Amino acid sequence: MSKVYRLKPLEYSVEVPQLSLIEFADIIGDEDFSIIRRQPRTNEKLSDRWTPVRCALAPQYKNVRHVPDVSFWGSYLLLSKRAYKALSPVLANEGEFLPLHVANLPMYLFVSLQFAKEDLAKTHHRYEEGIECGLSELVFKRRDIANKAVFKSLLYGCHALFATGKFKSAFEEHDFTGITFDEDLAGVF
Repeated sequence: MSKVYRLKPLEYSVEVPQLSLIEFADIIGDEDFSIIRRQPRTNEKLSDRWTPVRCALAPQYKNVRHVPDVSFWGSYLLLSKRAYKALSPVLANEGEFLPLHVANLPMYLFVSLQFAKEDLAKTHHRYEEGIECGLSELVFKRRDIANKAVFKSLLYGCHALFATGKFKSAFEEHDFTGITFDEDLAGVF
């Protein structure tokens, strides 16, 4: 039985590319930001609208040797070329890859296009003063995640990414850096 983790950015990390949501919307032709707002929920493919672009590297990464292999850009994963080569076989059926040049570094945004089914008997909502405010426990159906590596949860919120041991093993096998694997799936932070 594979463990499940919530993928999280490293504490105090900064997004690698200097790419704003406005610039991202321009790239995909999303004038009113409707695609950007709905995509994590609808799993709408972006690759048909995507044009590979160049953007600057965040000033915090002046030394390109310290650019993480895998990091977050918004709710998407950003993979270095090395991480893309190693992880694309694991993620190929999980979503899509959008090529991006950050400074002179070829990188790829990974857009997860799948949800996992939550085990509703074991997933519990959290209440404060009688008002529902998130989850106190999140459990996925084992059969549904058996062949998945990275996925989202409708109940938790579409902007979080979760992973099985399949993804974690591939990440650790290559000594990649840039994200953490949290066992507290329903945690607020």
